[in-house]
Amino acid sequence: MKRLVLLSGALLWAQTTGDLVLVSETGAPFRLYLNGEWIAETPVTRAEAHDVPDGPQKATIYLYPSEGKTLQIRKTFYVEAGMVEYYAIRQRKGRYVVVQFNRTPREETAPAQTPPVASPSSGVGLSQPSPSGGQPTPPPAGQTQTNQQTIVFNPTIQIQTGGGGTQVSGQPPAPQPGGTSPTPAPMPPSTGYSGPCNCPWPSSRENIARIRSTLQSEPFEETRVEILKSFLRSNCVWTRDVKDLLELFNFDNNRLELAKFAYDYTHDLSSYAEVAEALTFTHHRQELMQYINGRPARQTCGGGVVGSSPSWGGQPGQPVVSSAQLSRPCRPCMENGPFQQALQTVRNTASEPTRLQVAKQIASTNCLAAAQVRDLCKALISEPSRLELAKYAYTRACDPQNYFLVNDAFISVASKEELAQYIQGLAGR
Repeated sequence: MKRLVLLSGALLWAQTTGDLVLVSETGAPFRLYLNGEWIAETPVTRAEAHDVPDGPQKATIYLYPSEGKTLQIRKTFYVEAGMVEYYAIRQRKGRYVVVQFNRTPREETAPAQTPPVASPSSGVGLSQPSPSGGQPTPPPAGQTQTNQQTIVFNPTIQIQTGGGGTQVSGQPPAPQPGGTSPTPAPMPPSTGYSGPCNCPWPSSRENIARIRSTLQSEPFEETRVEILKSFLRSNCVWTRDVKDLLELFNFDNNRLELAKFAYDYTHDLSSYAEVAEALTFTHHRQELMQYINGRPARQTCGGGVVGSSPSWGGQPGQPVVSSAQLSRPCRPCMENGPFQQALQTVRNTASEPTRLQVAKQIASTNCLAAAQVRDLCKALISEPSRLELAKYAYTRACDPQNYFLVNDAFISVASKEELAQYIQGLAGR
C-alpha cells in the first residue's frame, strides 16, 4: 500500500510539472538563473530545466556575445504541465530577444541523463545555487594540461599535449577501397532495376530511420528541406521512402520541391508516380507528373557523371558527392577506442583556437564517421568553430551518406543551412 501511494504521488507530481529548454541560436554562450536557482552556472549554448512547476517562471539570462559586453536579460517563461517548452535566444535588428519556437508533449521527448563528463558547450541540468552570483565560474583546473603525455591514435599518428602546446604528427592513411566499414553491406539491387545508373544500391533501413529521426527533431521547416536534400545527394532511396519522408513537411510547395529533387536519387523510378500521393493540391500533383514525363525515360550508364546527379564510388552502396572532390569514401573508418582518446584530448585543450587545430589534425590524418565528426564539433565551444570543422572534415568522411548527423552539433539554424549549402556546392547541385 505504501508503495502504491508513493507511485501515485510521483505520477501526480509529473502531471503538474513541465520541462524548459533554452538554446542560443546566435552561438553566444549564456548563463541561466531560474526561480532563485542556477540552471546553467557556467556559460553554455543550451540549458535544460526539468520538473519545472506549471505556470510563469521568472528568470535572468546572462549573455556573453562575441562583442565582449555581457548582457543581462530578464524573462518570464511560461511552462505548461506535461509539456516541453522550447525557447531560443535570437538577434533581431541588432537586439537580442528570447522567443518561444516549439512545444511538445514531455512523454515524446524524455530528457536524457546528463553524463558525468560533458563537452564545454553541452547543456546542464538543474543544480544548486552558487553562493556567489558574479562572473562565470572558470573552467576546471583539470582542463589545463601541464604534464607531457602522448596519445597514439594508430601506428602512424601521435598527438602530444603539455605545457609547450599541442603537436600532432603522422601521415594520413591512404584511402583503401577494399577496407572494412562498420556500415552493414547493402542488399543487392532488385531484379528489373529501372533507376538511373548512379543509383544501384538503395540506402539501408537504418539510414532511413536516422534521417527520419533527424528531420522530426528539427523544428524549422526550411532547415528540414536542406537537411533532406543533403541526405539525398549522397544516398539512393526507394519511392516509398520519398513518399514517407515528404509526410514530415507541412507546406505542400516544399513537398513538391523535394519530390522533384529526389527523382534523380530514387532506385525504383518506375513507381515514382506514387510520390504524388504525398501532395495535397491537385495542381501540385499535375506539376510533378509533368516534371516526371519531361525527364528521360531511362539514363544509360556511360563514363563519368550522369547529368547533374552525383557520381558513385567503386564500392556498392557507398555514394560520393563529386568525382572531382572524392573518388571514393575515405577508408578505413577510425576505430572507436582511438577516437575516444583523440576526443578527450580535444576536450582537455584549454584554448579554443588550439582545440580547433587539434580537431582538424585528427580529421586530416584519419577517416572519420559522421557521428565522430559530430562529437568533435560538440567538443568546440563556438558555433563558427564547429561550422569550420564540419566543412573541413567532410571530404575525410568514411560515410558521407550519414553526414546529416553532423547537424546535431549546431544550435543555429543558419549554421545548418550554411553546411548544407557547402555540401551542395561540392555536389554541383
